[in-house]
Amino acid sequence: MEKAKEILRLSQMGLSQREVASGTGCSLGMVNAVLARVMEAGVQDPLSLETKELGSIIYPAGKGNGKRKSEPDFGYVDREIKKKGITLFLLWEEYKMSNPEGCMYSQFCTKYRAYRKKNTVYMRKAYKAGERMMVDWAGLTMKYSNGSGEEKTAYVFVAVLPASSYMYAQPLDDMKIENWIAGHINAFEYFGGVPRLLVPDNTRTAVTKAGRYEAELNKTYKEMADHYGTAIVPTRPYRATDKAPVETGVQIVERRIIAKLRHTRFLSLDELSEAFDVELQLLNDQPFQKLPGSRSSVFLEIERHELMRLPSLRYEYAQFKQAKAGFDYHVALDKAHYYSVPYHYAGREVLIRWTMRTVEVYSDGDRIACHVRNMDPRKRYVTEPSHMPDSHRAVADWSPGRFKSWAAKTGVKTMEYITSLLEHKEHPEQMFRTCAAILRLTASVTRQRMEEACALAMARHIYSYTYFSQLLEATKQGKPVIHENLRGKDYFKGDAHG
Repeated sequence: MEKAKEILRLSQMGLSQREVASGTGCSLGMVNAVLARVMEAGVQDPLSLETKELGSIIYPAGKGNGKRKSEPDFGYVDREIKKKGITLFLLWEEYKMSNPEGCMYSQFCTKYRAYRKKNTVYMRKAYKAGERMMVDWAGLTMKYSNGSGEEKTAYVFVAVLPASSYMYAQPLDDMKIENWIAGHINAFEYFGGVPRLLVPDNTRTAVTKAGRYEAELNKTYKEMADHYGTAIVPTRPYRATDKAPVETGVQIVERRIIAKLRHTRFLSLDELSEAFDVELQLLNDQPFQKLPGSRSSVFLEIERHELMRLPSLRYEYAQFKQAKAGFDYHVALDKAHYYSVPYHYAGREVLIRWTMRTVEVYSDGDRIACHVRNMDPRKRYVTEPSHMPDSHRAVADWSPGRFKSWAAKTGVKTMEYITSLLEHKEHPEQMFRTCAAILRLTASVTRQRMEEACALAMARHIYSYTYFSQLLEATKQGKPVIHENLRGKDYFKGDAHG
């Protein structure tokens, strides 16, 4: 009756029937019926009547003429209730307008619940179109062979839109977070849009820390959801009924696809995926047993246009880790690669985010560094000059090539010796300071002496600046260089070896 009163009030304000329908959220047919009933009754000021009296005019009781009451079309009701903004009360009002002698609201609701209870295709709860997507891993796995003939296991990701029961499923080579994210992205693209909510269970790929009232989500999973403009609402722990449609969907996929393909031998995961896609389309196109249409037709009718649009860019998989910036103002992405942050963040806790292309570092939510990801195992450190204190920038451009060019200005033996120093350690950077110290000596000695000293140092395998400087000083005085690491003149005599 509140809706009916609002229709009458807006009509008295001079609004058109279409404007009244838009302002009240009612159908144009309902607006027309309410106004027609009041006009037939000849009431000049219907809003002055009591609610009960006005109700008897708008919803007149049957005259007892023996005609059977018209039953509601609950198939139509069930389809309409999934649309955004549609309520059961609104559908009853529309039914009552066409069938004044029909059942009242409480009886209408009781009959609708009985209709749904008989229908095994639809779940106990009514879901709005485009509202949510429920996701899970299937319990059964599949098998395929790799290139060497070794048998591998495939795990099946399942996503269901509960309003239409439309499904997406995909076999993947593991259940790690990267494939979990890939399954979601592929599902969005298969559906052609994004639901407003994602409903996973408390699997570790979705939830870092489960809780009854609030769960701690995986950072990568949350970032992916933010990219697509959707939200994640995990189920309560140990409450499988919170995502009953996907539980049913998993059973259907297991029985209708996984079991059907169990005897087929697949020579690759791609071959398995192709066969799986064919069966998935057949499943979605198969007609319902107790309702008109199929999953595909219901999806296109009520849900496709309710999904949010896909963003222009596909989400790029990213990983996160907590780290502590070292006192050399670099953070370790792994054991082989280090990336710089501004030097005043040395010793502080930071968050690293990395993709296949970039490495970003955050502190208190602010991005403090961004680097192109380094995939070269020989280049361990990536340093942005602006991150360095002034005292360190003077040596920032050191490289093996620079030291070799510097040494070549003195002579061939000097360059060969510097090259041997750079190759002495696993990483050339470990010898930069030694090379710089030795080459600075060229400013105080002749080329000939430097060349002779470098040739002698190579022959005697000297890799220390201290010993090299002693060797250079000895060649100046014409004295033999003696210390425990140098071979004496008697070393090569036969009796020296017994």
